[in-house]
Amino acid sequence: MAVRLGLAVVFLFAFDAAAFRTGWYASILEPNSTAGSLQTTIWVERHRAAAGLNQVLAVGDSRIPLRPRAANALTAETGYTFATIAVWGTTPRCWYYMLREVDPGRNRYAAIIVPFDTYNDRISELISNRDLDIRYLTPLLRLSDLADFSRSFPSWTNRLWAVQSILLKGLSYQRDFQDFLVRHKWRLRAAKITHDHAGEWMDNAEWDTQSLAGMSVDWGTRTLRLPDSLPADKRGFTRDLLLNDPPPREAWFTAYRRLWFGRIVKRYRGTRTRLIFIRLPRGPVVRPGWPEDKESAIREFGARGDAVLTDENYFNELERPELFGDALHMNGPGGDRFSRMLQRLVRQTLGPPEGPRR
Repeated sequence: MAVRLGLAVVFLFAFDAAAFRTGWYASILEPNSTAGSLQTTIWVERHRAAAGLNQVLAVGDSRIPLRPRAANALTAETGYTFATIAVWGTTPRCWYYMLREVDPGRNRYAAIIVPFDTYNDRISELISNRDLDIRYLTPLLRLSDLADFSRSFPSWTNRLWAVQSILLKGLSYQRDFQDFLVRHKWRLRAAKITHDHAGEWMDNAEWDTQSLAGMSVDWGTRTLRLPDSLPADKRGFTRDLLLNDPPPREAWFTAYRRLWFGRIVKRYRGTRTRLIFIRLPRGPVVRPGWPEDKESAIREFGARGDAVLTDENYFNELERPELFGDALHMNGPGGDRFSRMLQRLVRQTLGPPEGPRR
């Protein structure tokens, strides 16, 4: 019985590896799914035509308003070309594995842009236990990641799910695979169209033109007046986020940042790639008296020279209602202005671009 059980386990693992660990299935994931959207972003960057030695890549989530087309309009002036692998809902834990995937040789980029809401170790969400990370990263995880990745979750539920997603990817792909069996022709066609055109779609994507112009806030009475044009589904979110009290400092968040940004730092230590940390525009308005912590994990990296810690007030001039579509996200005009400012900041930080190697 034990021998049969062992053989069954070996067969199951071998079948799962053959079907789901070769990379082929990851290339045909439902493109609108969590893992599929990240895979598309990775695929586009891996297959983007090389632009020489002076490429700059940004990581991040939906908050970073980088529009590469706007930034690259200044390439003739600065010499640097921008791209992004930012994906909605991803976290620093995701960014480490995404960078590993798009830059396996650690030599493709002159700089990596790493964005932060704040340089302080303050947060209101327990992102260290975010199970969405497992959904996003299942296609990228390797057997060698088993211990480190699973241990990075504080809850045993997510640790076990992480182990499952690495050992038997088919279990995590179960619903997607069932959909593939039903719609395999459509899925194969959709994968080809996505791979052929996703880069173009991403570059030419239309950004939200919604604006918070006309909003006003009274911090004394904690009242907020929003423009009538703001959709109902954004009104409560915007009001709550802007009027909430500052989150507390969290020791676990300090440890989380030291872990995941530390891994990114270690990955690029000794290479030509510079890590550039930036603080994003905080919002359409900024509450007075927001705490600033002199010591934090991010400031530690800057003090040690592990990364370039740029002036956290550099983008303050963009903290204006007309450049935001809600409490967190800049609109199209705001993104254009941010992208041009970031392009010039990178040139100031890195200096003149490298010439061709001989």
